[in-house]
Amino acid sequence: MYTWKLTGHALRRINTGCYGCGDGGRLALVLQHCGGPRTQGRGKFGSYRRRISSWFREQGTQVAQACKRQFEFVAAQRIRRYIQIFHLYTRIWDEVALREFMRLWRLRLARNAKNFLISAAGVSVYNWDRDRISDEEINRYNSEIEGIYRLRDSTVVCTKCNLRIIIDTVQPDVKYCKCSGVQSPAASNEDSGGWQPFIERQDMLIWRKIEPGSGGLFAYKVYGTFSDVTAEDFLQVQIDVDYRKQWDPTAQELQIIETDPKSESSVNRSTDVIHWEMIWPKLFSNRDYVYQRRWVMDGEKGLVVIVSRVTEHPNIPERRGIYRVKTYWSYMVIKPYTEFHEPGIEFGLTYFDDPGVAVPSAVTAWVALRGLPDFLIRMREASKKYQKYKLMKKNAPDGLTLSEEDVSKEQIEVEDKLKNDKTLTKDHKDQQDDSTNDSTNKLDLTHGVQQEDDLAESENKDATTAPKEQQGLLHYFYLTKLFAFLDL
Repeated sequence: MYTWKLTGHALRRINTGCYGCGDGGRLALVLQHCGGPRTQGRGKFGSYRRRISSWFREQGTQVAQACKRQFEFVAAQRIRRYIQIFHLYTRIWDEVALREFMRLWRLRLARNAKNFLISAAGVSVYNWDRDRISDEEINRYNSEIEGIYRLRDSTVVCTKCNLRIIIDTVQPDVKYCKCSGVQSPAASNEDSGGWQPFIERQDMLIWRKIEPGSGGLFAYKVYGTFSDVTAEDFLQVQIDVDYRKQWDPTAQELQIIETDPKSESSVNRSTDVIHWEMIWPKLFSNRDYVYQRRWVMDGEKGLVVIVSRVTEHPNIPERRGIYRVKTYWSYMVIKPYTEFHEPGIEFGLTYFDDPGVAVPSAVTAWVALRGLPDFLIRMREASKKYQKYKLMKKNAPDGLTLSEEDVSKEQIEVEDKLKNDKTLTKDHKDQQDDSTNDSTNKLDLTHGVQQEDDLAESENKDATTAPKEQQGLLHYFYLTKLFAFLDL
């Protein structure tokens, strides 16, 4: 019924302008009339209606099926596109993530390739055969003391009178040159190997030179003669890490990591890998060292040789917040006057390290001038008290820790010794000023006295503002906070 009405409506729309004239208008009226309820199913127009209705139903079904197929096709295409996009982005992300992982892995290998590969393989073995300090390197320094003699004669001895030249301060019991005019050493800079006189203190001479390829950093050479210290005790101060932690307040950590298996049974020689963390001021990160130290006591030659240099150990990787010093070496030669157990030694120490901080040369010179001699004096005092330490340690087998009171007393004694040495130096300068008429020498000595007075005044000022237990550390602070020094 509705199909037939729709057909009539379509015919009327086609013949809109022909109502009442021609066959088109009459056909539309006839179709409308024949499609009424009274004539439904009657006559041949009824059969037409049924055919047309059947045709529309068939066409509607085909159209619906076509629309369904079109919808399914479009939906399948959309789903396929989404899947392709998902796989594309997933693959791209996987590639990016893989590249990022490989980049980070390469950076980690570049920073610490050796430790990383060893740890990845699950191996933590130090290669002694490859990194061991050789006998040839030890024997290279057997004549170090004689070389220092030649350096001393060529750099701090006047060519005219063969007496000592004043370096920075006058020391008692030393005969200095009084020649008029400019005092000159016996050798040029090239003949001395680049070493320049830097500091003189009682029983000590210190040279320095710029280390090639270091960016202006200095290596230092120390020569000392201690008549009140035995070679055995002085050696133990260098190699006893537990004792070092007692008298050195800057040693945060100090321990022997591994000992060469070939030297474990020997009492006159040893080769160890040592880790040492040094306390720095709060504005800086602490510095730590991993180095190999080999020492040999040769009774036939009457020498003790200690050689140290940085190394890498798989059990001591770098730690966050602590700067690992990558450049460090030192060698020390100890020679007793007579026997190793008798008082009286002379020693030579040469060392260099790069603490990894840019400090102006004027600051480093000022720090070394104040702190380096003071540190050597403390090391001398620690050597003199080593036997007392051994006795106390023997009586306390569970472990010995010096109290703050004992440390403070020791520091005060060293400070008193320093002040007495400066008083003697000043008196000696005054006597030398009275005994000579050379205006040039007077000017140099007066300048030296004024420098010592300023130093003493600064020390007294610092001592009054610091706690008593820290007064003895004032001099030592300036050096040890900026220099990683010695291999003790």
